[in-house]
Amino acid sequence: MTPRRVALCFLFRETDTGRQVLLGMKRSGFGTGRIVALGGGIEPGETAGEAAAREVREESGVVVDVADLRELGPVRWRFPVSPMLDMDAVVFITERFTGEPEATDEIDPCWYPVDGVPWEGMWDDAKHWIGHVLGSKPLDLTVTLNSDNETVRTADFA
Repeated sequence: MTPRRVALCFLFRETDTGRQVLLGMKRSGFGTGRIVALGGGIEPGETAGEAAAREVREESGVVVDVADLRELGPVRWRFPVSPMLDMDAVVFITERFTGEPEATDEIDPCWYPVDGVPWEGMWDDAKHWIGHVLGSKPLDLTVTLNSDNETVRTADFA
């Protein structure tokens, strides 16, 4: 079974109180009830960057130009007991965008301080790799989940 191809995008902004990252409470679909990055599936004929920009717009109303995205690299999720959930993601960051995030049927977006990310509301794997994103560091990671499809068995950087 071929892993689902996805693109994730982390938006950053500077405020009077410091650097913030845009995340969102998932309201529907895979991961409902968790705080996640904006993103989703890459459609046929679409580049990962195009998918990231489209997903940000669909999930938050914020407009991102593909040229303003910086690719950090891949994160692969493997679900040994449910391989239909396997995903291969390309992770992007940007500090250039227009518009203010608004809630959609899928995501309720919210700005969080980079030093105050709500780890307890996120997937278990987040603590293994999102720190790299917050520091704008390159990624090349494979996360293998346990049989509960939630906790991490291994998180291996290439």
